[in-house]
Amino acid sequence: MAEQMAFEEVARGLFELLEDGDSRIEYRTSMLRDTSVTWVRRFNPAGPSEVADGRYYSVAAPYEVRESARRLRAACYREGGGTWFSAKIVVTAAGSAQAEYNYDQEPEWDAPVDSVLYTNDQDQYPRDETAQPAWLRQRIAEGRAQIIAENNRARRR
Repeated sequence: MAEQMAFEEVARGLFELLEDGDSRIEYRTSMLRDTSVTWVRRFNPAGPSEVADGRYYSVAAPYEVRESARRLRAACYREGGGTWFSAKIVVTAAGSAQAEYNYDQEPEWDAPVDSVLYTNDQDQYPRDETAQPAWLRQRIAEGRAQIIAENNRARRR
């Protein structure tokens, strides 16, 4: 129920960004507890940029949409199984909406992400070790080692 409501909130916010001539809007995000990156494309034949499935305009995601996506990520949390790391949400000009969630692949970022952020995310959205892909176990271990090293350095000062 909370997941569906959060999804609809994101979809409504994206629908409001559509302009005349747009066929759809695509929202992609990679997200952890303490960081996120977002890409939004309004697909329109007059768009200045092009990918295999059409021309588009890049637009900024409003704060409200980004916060709705954070609530959606929280609502998708499953005890022991964690939550998604990235999502793609598409809303058409006709008003239909669909989502794809990535729970297992390392998310795409626009810059390197510190492993401590994965450790912090694990604290917020715990995932049993059996539900952690190998890349995630590695990033969490690196993050924990970094936290321990920083704490040891701080104690020596």
